[in-house]
Amino acid sequence: MKGSLYRKRYVLLKAENDGSLDSGLDQIRLKFGSRMKFREGAYAIVLTDQFQKDALCRFVTVGLKGVSVVTVSGTIRKCKKKIS
Repeated sequence: MKGSLYRKRYVLLKAENDGSLDSGLDQIRLKFGSRMKFREGAYAIVLTDQFQKDALCRFVTVGLKGVSVVTVSGTIRKCKKKIS
C-alpha cells in the first residue's frame, strides 16, 4: 500500500446530455465534497478518495438519471484514455 492513508480516485462519468451532467456534478459536490478535475463534452472526471468511491458510484448509478460511471482509476491519465 502507498504511503498516504487517503489515496485519490478518479471517477469517469458519461452523461446523455449536458444538463444532466451539470446538475449531477453539483449534487456530487454537495453530497460528497468531490471536485471535478476535467470535462470534455459529455464526459467528466471527478476526484474523490478511496473511502467515498463506492458510495459515489452507487449514488451515480441509482440516484442520477442520464449519468453513468464509465470507470474508476487511480490516475487521471487512464480515465482520459477511455474518453478518446
